[in-house]
Amino acid sequence: MVLTVLDESCLRRPVGEPAVMRAQLARLIEFAELPNTTLQVAPFSMGEHRPFDLPVTVLTLPKRQLMTYAESAQRGRLDRESVAASPILTTYHQMHAVALSQKAPVA
Repeated sequence: MVLTVLDESCLRRPVGEPAVMRAQLARLIEFAELPNTTLQVAPFSMGEHRPFDLPVTVLTLPKRQLMTYAESAQRGRLDRESVAASPILTTYHQMHAVALSQKAPVA
């Protein structure tokens, strides 16, 4: 299962020509339609309540172990300790709760 929350800027910032943007958006729609995925958008209206400024990945491994990977402009940080990963997962769930439903970005 892949649960994804993208910042609204990922959808609105032009990258490449219009044809490139259309292809990228079409691929996101294909991703959202897969049976094992969820795609949500963290809207601009979250303002300062948006919890992450840079990409964060949370993995749930066999035996419910957590692993996180956070990325900045200078480096990435992999944390295999559930104690450190748990607060990031909690923050992700809070963002997930207020993000737009999957139907909104697909529309």
